This record gives sequence, structure tokens and C-alpha cells, in this order.
Amino acid sequence: MFHLTRRFHSALPLAWLGAGFLDSLMLLALPALVMLAHLVRRHQRIVGLVGTAPWASLGFARHVMVDDLVRLAAWTALSPFVFLFGHQLRRVLIGS
Repeated sequence: MFHLTRRFHSALPLAWLGAGFLDSLMLLALPALVMLAHLVRRHQRIVGLVGTAPWASLGFARHVMVDDLVRLAAWTALSPFVFLFGHQLRRVLIGS
């Protein structure tokens, strides 16, 4: 559950670079929205495990959610720069 989140975070810059290379603004928001949906679903799952799993508590669930949301916000703030780099890369390689 937690290892998948790390992989999503590491794939975000590549997705934004690809969106810039494809010159698609619609694809710029898609990776962050998919990540946000995953975080909300995981948060609900952790809250659902409160009382049954020894490690699950509301404080832990909130801590994990806030930590991941701050990390996602930081990556999303950098996304326009990665998108523009992908767009410039397209212009250099393809020429249009």
C-alpha cells in the first residue's frame, strides 16, 4: 500500500515531461488527479482498519495523508516547469 505511493511519486515528473512532449495541457492535470484519488482511497482504507489492525489509528491516518498531500502539492508546484521542459524538448527534437 505504501510502496505503491512512492512509485507514483517517482513517476509524476516523467508523466509531466511526457505531457509536455505531447503538447497536451489536459495530460498535465491527469497524473496529479490519479495520485489524489489513490491517496483518498488509501486514507479511507487506513481509517477502515482502525480497531482491527495493530498499526492503524486515526492519528496515523491523518499523519500519512497530510504528509502525502504536502509532497503531492510540492510536486504539482513544479509540474509547469517539467511540462515546459518537455515542450522545449519536443521543439528541439521534432522542430514544431
